[in-house]
Parts: sequence; C-alpha cells; structure tokens
Amino acid sequence: IAINGQVVGLVAAPFDGPPWLAALREHGAMLAVVGVVLLFAGTAAMAFFIFRPAQRRLQNLQRTAAAIGSGETSARAADQGGDEVAALAQAFNQMAADLDARVRELRESDRARRQLLADVSHELMTPLTAMRGYLETLGMPQAVRNQADRDRYLQIVMDETLRLESIIGDLLELARLEGGGTALQLEDVPVEELFARAADRHGAALREKDITLDTHIAPGAESVHGDGRRLEQALQNLVANAVRHTPRGGRITLSSESADGDRVRLTVRDTGPGIAPEHLPLIFDRFYKADASREHQAAGSGLGLSIVKAIVERHGGTITASNSSGAVFEILLAR
Repeated sequence: IAINGQVVGLVAAPFDGPPWLAALREHGAMLAVVGVVLLFAGTAAMAFFIFRPAQRRLQNLQRTAAAIGSGETSARAADQGGDEVAALAQAFNQMAADLDARVRELRESDRARRQLLADVSHELMTPLTAMRGYLETLGMPQAVRNQADRDRYLQIVMDETLRLESIIGDLLELARLEGGGTALQLEDVPVEELFARAADRHGAALREKDITLDTHIAPGAESVHGDGRRLEQALQNLVANAVRHTPRGGRITLSSESADGDRVRLTVRDTGPGIAPEHLPLIFDRFYKADASREHQAAGSGLGLSIVKAIVERHGGTITASNSSGAVFEILLAR
C-alpha cells in the first residue's frame, strides 16, 4: 500500500484461500445460529403450508369413515387436489358409493319382499275367508234349508278353490320365470300363429262383448326368435287384459312391425279407458290392480302382467305400457 509514493504496508492472500477450519472457528457460532433459525422456519412453513392441509383432509376422511361405519352410507370425503391424499379420498368415495348402492338395493329388496309377503297373504286370505264362511254355513243344517242354496254355496266354495289354485299356480310360475328355473325352447316363431291363437282363445269373450279384433303384420316382422309357448302365454295375458277393459263394441288391435336394432315390436292396443298416469310405473308389479273395483272379482290373480314382464325379460326383450286412445302394450323382441 503506497501513500505519496511511499510504501506503508503489504497485503498478502493465501493462494488457496483461508483454511476452512479457521473460517469455521471464526464464523461457526454465527453460522450455527443462522442454520438453526432457518431449520425452525422451514419446518414451521412446511407444517403450515403442506402437512396442516393434508392433516385436515385426513381427519375429514377419518370422520367420513366413522359416519359410514355408523350407517350413514351417503357420507363422502373431500377429494379436491392432485396429491396422494386426494387419490385416497377418491378411492374411498368410490367404495362408499358402491356400498351405498348395495345398501339401497338390499333395502329395496327387503321392502319388495315384505310387500310381496303382505300381498300374497291378502290374496290367499280372501278366498280362504270366503270358503271358511260358506263351509261353516253348510255345516249348520238350520241355516241351509233347501238344496238350491246348498248347491249355490258349494259352487261358491268351488269357485274360490279354483281362484286359490290359480293364485298359487301363478306364483309358482312367476318364481320359476324370475329364477331362471325353466329353460326356453328357442326357435323362429311365426307372429301370425301367435295372433291366431290369441283370437281363438278369446273368441267367445270377444263375441260376447261384440269386440272387434284386428291384426296387422308389417313386412319384415313376420317372425320372432323365442320360445313359442311362452310368447303365446305372454300375448294371451295381454289380450285377456285388453278384453277385460275394452267396453262393449270396442276394438283390440294386434300388430307386428320392425324396430331398430334388428328387432320386432309386438303391440296390443285397445279402445278402453286407458291406464291412469300414476298407475303406469306400477302396472307390472305383483298383485297391483289399477282398478279398485277389481279387488273383489274372483277372476284373475293380479299376476298376469308380472308374468308377461318376466317372460319378455327372459327373452332379453322389454315391455312398456302407455296410453293412446286406450291402453297400449309394446314388446320388443329379437327378430
């Protein structure tokens, strides 16, 4: 260092810099303090910005699991975000949704079972009560004083017995169809034969009520693939239902036409009063009667349309009910 041309001092620097141990001895305390402060600050920042939100979401997931465990299957965990906790919550919600769907199915199945048990008990109790009353009357000689009354009471007992037999037979038939216990004999079934047999079977009732039965088969819809005996049974039930609700002098139309997807649409249409809109979703339920006045009729078991639906579904088809100047039943089957 020179001042006014006179050297007053020298500065010397090591070639490799100061030894690190010397630097550490001189500045170590300060560096340690700074390091500890940065460590605590970083840890606090990570806990606040990273682990705290994840902890809250994990706690929410825990509360949701406890709610589902207590029976609240509609509970769902928050699954926002793109990290592992969100992926876990999404998987948990999917599992909860599947569980909720199964619980709903079980509840609906249990409700249907209870309703079926109540309906069957009611339907069986009605003829049994009538039979018991008339048999008790017949057992009292002073109550039946002439042979004509005795014969009439015996005929009523016979009619109720036949009705009871019909209900039990239809229940067994429906159980076999829905349980898949009967094998279908699949073949190409001419639609013309199905319509002709329906006309022959209900000819007397049609003539008695002066009902006209029309048939129409469009080109390309001359046959369907299925079990001829079962399809005839389904069509017979629909025609019987149409005859029962069509007024005197009315008309019933049976038609067959091509539908989308290489299928055939069979339609049974009548000119009756139709089906009330509130009854349409329930018309295929067991023992459901849209007409309250039919409750005490001896004919019919209330299972006809349920059997039709079971037969059609066994064939992989669908059946719908609607209104268009009367009731309209449409069956979609494979060509």
